Amino acid sequence: MKMTSIRFRNTALAIIAFGLLLFAPFSSVFAQTEEPIGGDRGVNIIAGPHAVRVVIINSNLAAGFLQMALFITDANTGETVSDARVILKANNDDQDYEGWGTAHNSPRDPRRYDARMNLGSTGDWTIDVDVTSSIGHGGANALTIEVPSLNRYTDGSLVFFGIFAAMMVGVIWLIWSVKRQNRRRSELADLGEQGEAQG
Repeated sequence: MKMTSIRFRNTALAIIAFGLLLFAPFSSVFAQTEEPIGGDRGVNIIAGPHAVRVVIINSNLAAGFLQMALFITDANTGETVSDARVILKANNDDQDYEGWGTAHNSPRDPRRYDARMNLGSTGDWTIDVDVTSSIGHGGANALTIEVPSLNRYTDGSLVFFGIFAAMMVGVIWLIWSVKRQNRRRSELADLGEQGEAQG
């Protein structure tokens, strides 16, 4: 009965430790995700013959992550432009750093162009949109974004370290519990041998 209890406890502890190990890699992903900003919040710009609405869908500026959706129409007619080639340029004058990315649509939703950018350093960033399509070419400044200086120790980092600490505590407790049980078994075996010797 005692052996069954010990085995059950060890199995349960092993399952808990394994679960924590599986969950830990996802913690930073969960922490990075923020509530999407609604489609009613965005900026409207004119890039040559194009009217472009830029909406931030998801962001974790402390980690330098930015996800955007761009809705491109003909500035004169309001018709959807589905064949655009969209280039995003990110400039950080303080760091003398420039990055770029592209935005793509899909046949499923030809009016929406999705883009993700990772801004690699702190400071103020300007995001420029450059659009080329069958109706022409044009570019414009769309956003100015500040990446804070504490960009590596965010809520995501705290959640990750919390999960890691809990996992370590679980592993340490498991090792201590097994050692304690082994010590008790050894003591019981010694008492049994002493009893037999006296008998």
